[in-house]
Amino acid sequence: MMRTLLWSICLMLTLLFMPHAASSAQAELALSRVANQSGLSYAWLGVERAVSLTRKGLVIVLRPGANEYEVNDRIEVTAQAPRYAGGDLYVSPELARRIETLARYTGRPVASERRQRETAAASQMSAGGGQLAIEARPLAGREAIVVNGQAPQGAPVTITLFGTVSSDIPTVVVSRHDVQADVNGRFQAVISIASDYFRGSVLQVVATSGPGVAPASTQVTVGSPNPHVEVPAEKASHEVW
Repeated sequence: MMRTLLWSICLMLTLLFMPHAASSAQAELALSRVANQSGLSYAWLGVERAVSLTRKGLVIVLRPGANEYEVNDRIEVTAQAPRYAGGDLYVSPELARRIETLARYTGRPVASERRQRETAAASQMSAGGGQLAIEARPLAGREAIVVNGQAPQGAPVTITLFGTVSSDIPTVVVSRHDVQADVNGRFQAVISIASDYFRGSVLQVVATSGPGVAPASTQVTVGSPNPHVEVPAEKASHEVW
């Protein structure tokens, strides 16, 4: 008798909550679609296992299963964590509206300038572009690197640095920088690495741009800022008196 009663209660609870769970799943929105409707560039960050949504003045980073997400240099929280399925992230309607609001009021470019950039980038891609290329090297005498690259004409580019200092420590985001390719598609940035200046660590440099533009990446091993300079004071410090 008791077993039958418990089974009936479990069945009732299942029938009660199943429609709610199904409706919640159906209400979720594909993040790629939200990004496209909001005018944001959508890119997977393989090293970080996250998705970045970018435009001038705005970088949003979301991770599957995480309620916290990054908006530029701050952290925001969503009640329902993004869910990975079918090669995309699915987000709640509330988070989708928040993303649309951020895109609408943060770093909004002048409409005519945006159209000019989109037209230039589209012309470049139709001519066989749509691929980023970058190279990075240490800047002698400074705790910085120089990044040179090629992109579609006038395209916005976001350069993200990831730092790996140990096999026992997770990879971290060091910094992000927005640049724009010139009329010839070239771009350059001098980026400080002072926040991750650990000799022998690895910096992963990832460049992303608009929809249809393939990202590019390279890596730099952090070394001495003046490897070929002999300083007498350093030699003197090792002498035995």
